[in-house]
Amino acid sequence: MKKFTFSLAIVMIILVLSACGAKKYEPQAINEATDKCAVCNMQVKDDQFATQTVLKDGKSLKFDDIGCYNEWKKKNGTEQVGATFVRDYHSKEWIELEKAYYVYDKSLKSPMAYGIYSFKDKTTAEKFITDNGKGKLMTGSELGSHTWERNSDKMKHTKDSHNPGDEGKQGMKDMKDGHSGGEAKKEEPKVAN
Repeated sequence: MKKFTFSLAIVMIILVLSACGAKKYEPQAINEATDKCAVCNMQVKDDQFATQTVLKDGKSLKFDDIGCYNEWKKKNGTEQVGATFVRDYHSKEWIELEKAYYVYDKSLKSPMAYGIYSFKDKTTAEKFITDNGKGKLMTGSELGSHTWERNSDKMKHTKDSHNPGDEGKQGMKDMKDGHSGGEAKKEEPKVAN
């Protein structure tokens, strides 16, 4: 019996030490004054569309739309990703991407027109679909097989989202032209005759 107890104690110590060594990744607060999307370079609002990836080195990448995160992931892979977080559509609470439920409909407005809303639980997502009479329910794992089509008619550009003015139009043009970030092109000033 002593041998069994000793063996059990060793196993417990190993498990505790293993758990202590596991790195915990946490999302950072959104700073609307300085945070720009890592893909489209648009302002990241502190809203229900914000998405965030924390890399294994601790660096945080922020996105204004989950579709921009998907673009980044296609280009960079997930080897250096520690965790990715999305926001609950109603509460704006951060949720791990894999644990959230998603509703997609091409008519749903989102910053970069991917039409995907995230929810902390299946019941809330299903209620959203029922209340709105539209939407396809998806899990985090089902996002990998999603088509990621954008509906440019549903770009969420209002005076309170992104940067006011033509910057949003330029961001959309850059995305259509195949540019995935960087500074918006500056136009030469027009000189009156």
